[in-house]
Amino acid sequence: MRIGKRIANMLCITALIVLSACSGGGGQTPSANSDATNTSQPKADPGKANQVFIGITNAPGSLNPINATDVTSNYLTWIMFEPLMELDPTLKFVPRLADSIETNDNQTYIAKLNQQAKWTDGQAFTAEDVLFTFQTIGNPNVMTSLTSWTPLLAGFDEKGQLAQGQTDIEGVKIIDPNTVEFRTKTPVDPNLFLEQIGRNIRYLPKHILKDVDMSTLHQNEFMQKLNVSTGAFKFVSYQKDQFVELEANKDYYRGAPKLERIFFKIMPSANIVAQLQSGEIDMNVPGIGNIAVQDFQKVQEMKHIISKAGQPTNYQMVFFNTNTFPDVRVRQALAYAMNREMMVKSLLRGQGQVTDLPFTSMHPYYNKDLKGYGYDPEKAKQLLQEANWDFSKQINIQVPSGNKTREQTADIMAENFKAVGLNAQVQKYDMPTHIQRGKKGEFDLFFLGLTFELDPNSINSYFNSQSTWNLSGYTNPEMDALLQQGREETDAQKRKETYNKIQELILRDLPQISLYADYRLLAVNKRILVGEPREVGMFINMNEWETE
Repeated sequence: MRIGKRIANMLCITALIVLSACSGGGGQTPSANSDATNTSQPKADPGKANQVFIGITNAPGSLNPINATDVTSNYLTWIMFEPLMELDPTLKFVPRLADSIETNDNQTYIAKLNQQAKWTDGQAFTAEDVLFTFQTIGNPNVMTSLTSWTPLLAGFDEKGQLAQGQTDIEGVKIIDPNTVEFRTKTPVDPNLFLEQIGRNIRYLPKHILKDVDMSTLHQNEFMQKLNVSTGAFKFVSYQKDQFVELEANKDYYRGAPKLERIFFKIMPSANIVAQLQSGEIDMNVPGIGNIAVQDFQKVQEMKHIISKAGQPTNYQMVFFNTNTFPDVRVRQALAYAMNREMMVKSLLRGQGQVTDLPFTSMHPYYNKDLKGYGYDPEKAKQLLQEANWDFSKQINIQVPSGNKTREQTADIMAENFKAVGLNAQVQKYDMPTHIQRGKKGEFDLFFLGLTFELDPNSINSYFNSQSTWNLSGYTNPEMDALLQQGREETDAQKRKETYNKIQELILRDLPQISLYADYRLLAVNKRILVGEPREVGMFINMNEWETE
């Protein structure tokens, strides 16, 4: 069976994006040409062809291709280090480093690699690189964020790791230099395989890293220079908190890019609009370069800008630390105390929807029959009293800086909590520090913006007791069993029923709660002939991007 055709028929979501926010420790951000005190910014010249300037609000936490821990990092590493398959704007899986992935039994998947694919140093990309990458990800000594995906494969444990010293992997076999056989532990829906293994894994060059000490791989010179990659654009420099510069890979196997350079400029969200107006940036990126809702009309009136409304694919999640709030009644009280309708009306000006679950109403696995937590401060007070909560105890709401709407959401939440007698304050950190603290459990409530994935198993990372991305510290054997059942079920209706039960359990135990899904404004300068902000597949086929 050819997967591409089957998946094309199964896709029904209006818009999807992936966040590989998953398990693993924090890595180091490439330091080549970087300077923490350097405040220089590349200057866009609207009349200069062959360069594009993109505005984003969050700096990358890491550009390590196997340890990208935030959305910005994932986008940038995807550009430089391609996956086997990718989702295009029409929601079809399309070839990248693999020409095809086929299965006859939903358990054995054969990947045929593109024989023209090569690294930027001229070496061919082969099955050896694929196996080496999975050996590296599975090595218990390696810092990686990709172990949320590898438990799917035979030979990996539930933490996505291999046994110490293990190099032979039951689930990853080389057939020939251009063919890899993958085997899952049980038959799985092809959507799940293509999402987790086909799309979410980025590959390392074996010929460069085969003799490196894996325990210090994240500190290796390669991870600083990133000078051997596979994508249409390659790394030049990262000026810390200022910009990331990429240049064309002239030998890109799908055709040399028409652009010479791309700059991702890092700035406060308020500057996105100002620099769109001045021409200093050419476009924004939904999710990591949002235009504040109060500025929608201003951007829409810019004569040199093409803008359009996006879909509510991204959503804001809040994790409750179950060590701080072991009593579910307290977590429920916090949910009832949140005036999320006001957040949508006042902060988003109605450009969004209240959500309770890690699926919004546009997701095919969304359980529309469930009743969420409405705004009910009296109910919140009652539950807090029943739980004998110590009202003098300080509650810290941790939020990443940069996204003003999200910061204001945290401020409203703190006021909501104070209104029911709680002692709450907001703590703001840059994204890398925010993530590090989250992984260590150093928070009471933790904000994180998440995006949709094609397959519902994406939520496994946040609720599975074995996952290191289970920031809430939530443990429930019933949930673990349902997540495993959902991952292994191939019958569509039975799988839907399983995820309905999972959503019921999420609302009952409430280790985390979604706040809202907001609509995004996508904007691009008219001088860009090919290339535009997209919620799905924005950076696919970047070799075709072109300016006037």
